[in-house]
Amino acid sequence: MGKLLLGLDIGTNYIKAAQIIQENNLNRLLAAGYIATPMNMLASSNPRDEQITANAVNRLVHDMKISTMDTSASLPSSKVITRVIEVPIMSEEELSSSIKWEAEQYIPLPLNRVNIDYEVISTNQETSKMKVLLVAAPISIIEKYMRVISMAGLNPVALETEILAVGRNITFNNPQLSNILVLTIGATTSEISILHNKVLVYTKSFAIGGNTFTRAIAQELGFELPQAEEYKKNYGLDETKLEGKIAKTIYPLFNSLITEMEKTIVYFKEQYPTEEIKSSIICGGEAKLPGLVMAITKYLGLDTQISNPFEKLNVDSNILSSLMPEAPIYTVAVGLALKDIE
Repeated sequence: MGKLLLGLDIGTNYIKAAQIIQENNLNRLLAAGYIATPMNMLASSNPRDEQITANAVNRLVHDMKISTMDTSASLPSSKVITRVIEVPIMSEEELSSSIKWEAEQYIPLPLNRVNIDYEVISTNQETSKMKVLLVAAPISIIEKYMRVISMAGLNPVALETEILAVGRNITFNNPQLSNILVLTIGATTSEISILHNKVLVYTKSFAIGGNTFTRAIAQELGFELPQAEEYKKNYGLDETKLEGKIAKTIYPLFNSLITEMEKTIVYFKEQYPTEEIKSSIICGGEAKLPGLVMAITKYLGLDTQISNPFEKLNVDSNILSSLMPEAPIYTVAVGLALKDIE
């Protein structure tokens, strides 16, 4: 049997999973699915809530009829610090001994309470500097996810931040694109990132997500949250629908993301003056928000598309047709399942 891995993405609203096998140089999707995340998973420290979440994961993978327990899982962006930092050129040994001190200024927690990982992504001999991808995750969050995955009857073999899985999936599907601006809109946070020659060179997280849009609609129009959620999904940023009432409510929040995307493009031009970002890819649970692609194209002038995580996978047509309506929510899970088997 070829390489086989289950990708598990425990999000705020949904738990998503995808199982991929590599055989004869083909990456084949064996199964994918999602289930609602039990309330309080991220906020709670109650063992009972962890067990409830583990039961939900177990129910999902049982329904998917998975054939491996080896699991690569994501840690939530809202709880993990992911930064690209610049340091003087040094040897691996020197970097290993100094990374904690370099990282201290970016981490608001005591260093003994976080697990730090890093990777050198580029070296510039002219400036004598190198860029390092820094990831710092609270040990308590790592331990919680390890417990939940194990209680679900799975074998956790890897944990990584969501944006690394997103980057892996997007570069796997779009090898022809050198520079990509990535907007990931989840339930509680959004992340703006740059992929340069298949490497994550910039990422920043913001406390704006789909739930933020939903609450704004509920407050502005006096809706209950479930009704506001439906109106958001149906009308979104489309100014031609419902007299543009929903779009007008969301736009002030969305415009702050557009401003940050503009700043990100300026940063890229400063770092890589001879290159240009021409493409943008949207992923996450809010990627299919009506009018979103058109708005980004209009304001940023980029060729914008919604992530299709299954694009370069071998997928049974019957399975694919059932997955495509919600395809963008699987971007992280598929990226996790592609780890080490690309």
